[in-house]
Amino acid sequence: MRRSRSHSAVALVTCLAFGISGPVANATQAPAGSPAPKAAAAPPKPTTPTKTVAATVPPPIDGGWPRAYRTPSGGELLLHQPQVASWEGEKRMVAYAAVSYKPNGATKPELGTITIEANTKVSLEERLVRFTPLQVTEAHFDKLSREQTREAVTEIVDGIPENERVIALDRVLANVDKSQIIPKEVPGLKSDPPPIFYSTRPAILVNLDGEAIWSPIRDNDLKTAINTNWDLFLHEPTKTFYLRNEKTFLKASDLDGPWIPAGKLPKSFSALPTDDNWKEVRTALPGQQISAKNVPTVFVSRKHPDVPSKPTPLGSLVPWMR
Repeated sequence: MRRSRSHSAVALVTCLAFGISGPVANATQAPAGSPAPKAAAAPPKPTTPTKTVAATVPPPIDGGWPRAYRTPSGGELLLHQPQVASWEGEKRMVAYAAVSYKPNGATKPELGTITIEANTKVSLEERLVRFTPLQVTEAHFDKLSREQTREAVTEIVDGIPENERVIALDRVLANVDKSQIIPKEVPGLKSDPPPIFYSTRPAILVNLDGEAIWSPIRDNDLKTAINTNWDLFLHEPTKTFYLRNEKTFLKASDLDGPWIPAGKLPKSFSALPTDDNWKEVRTALPGQQISAKNVPTVFVSRKHPDVPSKPTPLGSLVPWMR
């Protein structure tokens, strides 16, 4: 008697359930004289999975950018990679950088830009450029007052550790004309004596913390020096410097003088913002007249360290070459 179709299906399912991979025996009766069924192909052997090894990327030799710092006063500083504008004689670098600065207690950071100037030393072996001492020669924070901008610049200069004032040589070379770079050694240390000022007539001393750091004034073509307690201005259209001394104003084409009576001031002074930053300046306008013989001698002092006060770990490990 022939098996029914339903019983054949049940037999096939039962064999599959027990993992039989060959032909199903006795599931159906092959007609007489028909060829024997071919054996099913053996299943492929499982292959060993290939292990994927993640490529190890070495960290940047200069530590990478941007860099975050906690300033001495508890503020937060984020310094983006400086863009090198010039590298004179491979000794003096001028660069621009974007900065995010959040004062201690503030709810959000303020964004700004700074111009950096620094002496440099090159390690060809380590391919690093060390920039120190660091000077901020210009700063612009759109939403900070003059005093806050001065504080931000101080925090930037003081907040970056000496041993982290480095940038990869290849980053510098990507921005400057490499054909002008000739590495060389210059032995010796800088040991210039401090400046001594002497005058036999009335004089004033304008102290600058390094070179003048100029900050733009909103909606005005005047810039103000933020690293001095004096009201010192730069009139951009004429490249003339102005200095307020009590109720009088002096002017000069160079910070080191000669200084002469300012005479009629540019209209930019009358357009200074009407906030407390410029209250004393606006009160002194238009300035009392002064004769040339009564102009005091003006000394401008720029003081900043040329080398770190103590060795740094980086300086002790890397063979620096000027």
